[in-house]
Amino acid sequence: MQARLTRILAGVAALLAVGLLAAGCGGDESTTSSTTSTTSTTAEQNADQAVDSAVQSCTEAAQSLGGTVGTAVESACKSVGSAVKQDLSSAGDNVDSAVSKAAKSCRQTVNSLPAGQAQDALSKLCDAIAGVGN
Repeated sequence: MQARLTRILAGVAALLAVGLLAAGCGGDESTTSSTTSTTSTTAEQNADQAVDSAVQSCTEAAQSLGGTVGTAVESACKSVGSAVKQDLSSAGDNVDSAVSKAAKSCRQTVNSLPAGQAQDALSKLCDAIAGVGN
């Protein structure tokens, strides 16, 4: 789980680095749960909804960046969200543990990005993921 999320974020970091260089060197690119659900299923569903909401907020922030960087951040938002949801679906009763590991991996990778709006948008996604288990 953690390795997959780290690979996704590492790829995104590379895309962001290229996007940031291109932006700096190029032109002006501005641009329902049933009554028979178990506790773990309900926790997973709640976590999925929280991740969806976090991804939506991250995507909106990415779109405001515009250009290549915005596109890379938007892709990262969706990729990270998808990886976290996939990990949650296989977590069973360990949803809180899966969320904690995903948030930690997300933060470590995002902290390696250059400071700026892209890092801020993805950091908020990591924070939202961390809050899913609470």
